[in-house]
Amino acid sequence: MRRKLQLFGLLVLMSIMFLLPQAAFADTAPSFSLGLNASQVSLGNDIQVTITANNITDLYAYELNLDFDPTMLEFKGISNGDSDGFSVDPQVNENQLQYAYTKVGKVPGDSGTVKLATATFKTIRQGSAVFQLKSVKFVNSNLNDYTYNTDAMVSALIVTSSDGTPTPTPTPTPTPTSGGSGGYSGGGSTIPQNGTANPGTIVMQAGDATVDAATKTAIFTLTEANWEKAIGQVSANAKGVKNIKFEMKEVPGAKEYKLQIPSKLLSNNEYSVQIEVESPITSLFIPNNMFHADELSSAIVTLKIGEADVSKLGNDVLNRIGYRTSIDISMQDGSKTIAWNNPSAPVAVHMPYSPNEDEKQQLEHIVVWFLSDDGQPVPVPNGRYDMKTGAVVFTTTHFSKYAAAFVQKTFNDIVSLDWAKNQIEVLAAKGIINGTSDNLFDPNKPVTRADFLVMLVRALELDSSRGMGDKFADVQEGVYYDRSLRIARGMGITEGAGDNLFKPAEPITREDMMVLAERTLRVAKQMTIPSNQEQLKQFNDYLHVSDYAVHSVASLIEMGLVHGYDNAIHPKDTTNRAQAAVLIYNIFTNLYK
Repeated sequence: MRRKLQLFGLLVLMSIMFLLPQAAFADTAPSFSLGLNASQVSLGNDIQVTITANNITDLYAYELNLDFDPTMLEFKGISNGDSDGFSVDPQVNENQLQYAYTKVGKVPGDSGTVKLATATFKTIRQGSAVFQLKSVKFVNSNLNDYTYNTDAMVSALIVTSSDGTPTPTPTPTPTPTSGGSGGYSGGGSTIPQNGTANPGTIVMQAGDATVDAATKTAIFTLTEANWEKAIGQVSANAKGVKNIKFEMKEVPGAKEYKLQIPSKLLSNNEYSVQIEVESPITSLFIPNNMFHADELSSAIVTLKIGEADVSKLGNDVLNRIGYRTSIDISMQDGSKTIAWNNPSAPVAVHMPYSPNEDEKQQLEHIVVWFLSDDGQPVPVPNGRYDMKTGAVVFTTTHFSKYAAAFVQKTFNDIVSLDWAKNQIEVLAAKGIINGTSDNLFDPNKPVTRADFLVMLVRALELDSSRGMGDKFADVQEGVYYDRSLRIARGMGITEGAGDNLFKPAEPITREDMMVLAERTLRVAKQMTIPSNQEQLKQFNDYLHVSDYAVHSVASLIEMGLVHGYDNAIHPKDTTNRAQAAVLIYNIFTNLYK
């Protein structure tokens, strides 16, 4: 409520103080960056973080939300250096700083690169202090407002105070565990401050493991009794799903961990339990409908988590992986390795990861590779670094070898495209888009109808689990976009241009691009908001939007994925490759914000 009052107050102030000129934001989303006055600061001293926005057009007012760690930092103040404007008192809500500002009078908004504000904090505890800009709401001089979600982040190292005295670190209180197979404990490895144990957690100590010294494998066993006890401690969430956790403690010298699980616990036709399996190597979040009922032949299945053997990979791939995390995950039904692949029950993987200094400046370029049997890296588009968990995270529908990598890919002809350069580079690093050659992207080249659908299918990792649609009459079987078009047709995203034709080589219009994007998001259940067609009336050409596209265009505007330019949507214009990349990037980042 407080946030809404902040921006509302600014808008009211603006509306009564001047006659508003006409202006609009650019079609492409601005980019944001955070800067520090020092990368290392002594405990007790102040540190300043500066928030900067690029590719701005007519910025008259804004509200920003900056996350910080209140256990390490104490907020002291914030300013933007513009004495002619007006700001609402900053608000700190737990770990988030909220700040709003507006210009005053009949003056134009700022454009280009704009320093939004500089916040000052006092350092109160040692460690790595992270600042993350979560969102910014912009208001232009026509009272149009747009919200941008961002992962702009920077960190500073807080070291001992000037007299050399370190800050004491609290020691966790161990939770006693009972003996026996499984090592069940009602709590985790520590007791929370309220003194109650974490419900639904099964802790398996090193002494509970059987160790194979030859293979350096630690083997843990989950019993049905411990499962039932954990399940009985937790309630289902609003979606009817219970969350329980199995924690395998580190066994000295172990390079691989196995968890033996009763098969029936993972063989269900309905999703009712999410199981977190935590090991010293990685953590998995597994749905209990991973397998269909009666699909497994053995009473026990074994989940294996180990360090991947990358010694047989080519030197180029090895150099690109470097020291970074690589894992090998598999499942055995008795003694037989299962070729598990279930698109309806994806497994989330969290690999602990510490970015180096270069990577901290470009976290979006940390990616995940699936290492195929022939040793070739295959990008996992949803793989990304999650600052909150300190892990590289991704979802998968099949087990194999995976590795984290840092990919910097650019093209010679996008250097001057400030509004699209980062978006193109990030999508290229994740394998979602490609250049027209190794060094060229051709940003102004029109995007064909087929190529845009290929980008959508890759970005959302759509598959054929719902069945493949019929081949279009004008699509040659086996051509690179054939499969994507048939997946989209099978999912009900498109029926083509009529008469069983898709017209794959035709340039796609902006409104058709938005229609396909909106339909894809809804079918993939990534968009649930209703369409607010009033959103269109802020653009002077809204009546030019075709009837079949009105709902889709309005929905994408409502979600902040499309912004128009020159106060217009330009629905009949041809989409170029740079514009399409920015929309795909906006969709991708919205999925994982």
